Amino acid sequence: MAKFTRYLFAGLGWAIAGPIGALLGYVLGKSIAPDKNPTDTPDAPPLHTPHSPYRDSGSQADFNAALMVLIAAVMKADGVVKRSELTLVKQFLLTNYGEQRGKEMLGILRQMVDADIPLDQVCQQIKVNTAYDTRYHMLDFLFAIAAADAELHPAEINTLHRIASRLGIATTDYLSMHARHAAATGSQSQRSQSHQQGSNRSSTAAYNKDPYRVLGIDSSATDDEVRRAYRRMAMKYHPDRVAGMSEEIQRNAAQQMQEINQAYEVIKSRRQSLK
Repeated sequence: MAKFTRYLFAGLGWAIAGPIGALLGYVLGKSIAPDKNPTDTPDAPPLHTPHSPYRDSGSQADFNAALMVLIAAVMKADGVVKRSELTLVKQFLLTNYGEQRGKEMLGILRQMVDADIPLDQVCQQIKVNTAYDTRYHMLDFLFAIAAADAELHPAEINTLHRIASRLGIATTDYLSMHARHAAATGSQSQRSQSHQQGSNRSSTAAYNKDPYRVLGIDSSATDDEVRRAYRRMAMKYHPDRVAGMSEEIQRNAAQQMQEINQAYEVIKSRRQSLK
């Protein structure tokens, strides 16, 4: 009966809200009617589903529910759910859902990590129902989660690339995003090493990333192309573009904006020195 109940909920979720609703419905059914032996302890109070599992009505709840499904896919991509990743996601959930509901959502997320996620179908549903900017910042936050342990595992990169492709993210945007987050994974150790060596170099002189990749362009780009690329990237992370999104995504956008500004300054400085 337990399995029938959970799959009934999954079926209702699919009918109402596509594959994302099905996954959340499955989790709800599992929490209401878990597999257990007669001698097991009584059930814990059932988890609540999000207010709106996923109907892109433009509400924050819709966005978070969709994002939660992708978070689960990224967290389990390398076969190990890292504490650093879980800490970042837990902060995201508690901030956006509050203490009680955030814990409930974390419980749902943990169950979803164990679920078989139809990633392509989920991404297709998100692509059809959300604007490009929303999908773009979804992927950017997923990169931040994958890089939370200061490493981008090849399996995580493969999953992120698959998600980007299915969400319809432009190749230049994906490559720029990848470059910024990959570079950031080594920034802490690099700063530590620089401090130990007593380096007095300026931040521009010490820059050891590829600033062109950060802006999503090639080093052969003209000065006008560099400026256009910078303006294009800066617009994506402008506070107005992420104002309706979660605090974590806004914070991530601010960090990425710093990377973009620094890359642009490095390019200008290097080109000026050659004149």
